[in-house]
Amino acid sequence: MSSNLNPKEVTAMNFLPYKKPLLIIAFIAALVVVSQWAYKRSHTVYLDDAHIASNIVSIASRVPGWIESFPIHGGQAVDQSTVLAQIDSRQTVLALRTIELKISNQKLSIERAETKLLLVSNNVDNQLTSSQAMLERSEAGKRKAESVLAAAQSAYDRSKSMWAKKLISAQQWDKTRFELSKSSHAYEETQAQRHQAQSELVRATAALQERQLQTKTLEIMHSELELLEIEKNDLQLALEDRSIRSPLENAVIDKTFVHDGEYVPAGRRLLMLHDPNDIWISAKVKETEVRHIKAGANANVYIDAYPGESFEATVERIDHATTSQFALLPNPNPSGNFTKVTQRLSLRLSIQQKDGLLKPGMMVEVEIDTRD
Repeated sequence: MSSNLNPKEVTAMNFLPYKKPLLIIAFIAALVVVSQWAYKRSHTVYLDDAHIASNIVSIASRVPGWIESFPIHGGQAVDQSTVLAQIDSRQTVLALRTIELKISNQKLSIERAETKLLLVSNNVDNQLTSSQAMLERSEAGKRKAESVLAAAQSAYDRSKSMWAKKLISAQQWDKTRFELSKSSHAYEETQAQRHQAQSELVRATAALQERQLQTKTLEIMHSELELLEIEKNDLQLALEDRSIRSPLENAVIDKTFVHDGEYVPAGRRLLMLHDPNDIWISAKVKETEVRHIKAGANANVYIDAYPGESFEATVERIDHATTSQFALLPNPNPSGNFTKVTQRLSLRLSIQQKDGLLKPGMMVEVEIDTRD
């Protein structure tokens, strides 16, 4: 009977004793795998629409001009000392030189005005002091001459009465009249000296006003110098702005938009760059799963560009509004028909750069551990 069996049938018959144990082992292995998967899913939130994000900085020109040099290219690593673009600065250099000469001339004018003010101040002080002293002397002489004139007038009045009665001699009468005339002339002279002293004091006062005017003029000149200094600083900033440098300490050029010799207006975008170490993972989590995620939760990250390699991340924050709230076109639902759609919230996870492998825009898959 055995000689009539097919070799395949013989092999199957020999395999029958081992088939049942193999099926049991396969069933147990599948059960273990499914159990592990189910256990992992019970405390894990899985996100497959995440990507690496970064602050992409757009560099624009603040001043217009021709591009003299544009030595950078996409993917190049730069720092704050690297000149990204050099804009023609000849006109700015000439304007800066002109304003420097104006400042120099203004400083010389101020020095001359200060010297003149010093001389005027000295002359005014001396003239004012001298005029006041002269006026005081003339006042004193006037008072003395008034006393002498009053005495001479009194003597004259007495002598006139006595001369009318022939009680004094003609010589004495002539002497009295002479003394009165002499005192009157002396008094008139002191009056003239007093008027002259007053005139000198008026001129000294006018010179004092001239000093005040010169002081105001000097203040205006200092203000004009300050305006020139401000204009110079503005030109220096414009000159510095023509040498465009990276605002980041360490950066990578993402994309360029201009070339050597091209004319760029103010505000024209020249290039984009980012800090390769300033990266994070941006993801969207369903509102039905957000209750399981806490800030500080650990996560495993799998990047599509590097299959089989795992990265570690940490939940940094969860936004407090769904993405639909920021839509440009709102959905007012005027018809009254409503379709419920699960909303999503933005999620940010911090991740460390590794040998420059992580680049903005790369798609990643995230497994967030929800266990406390």
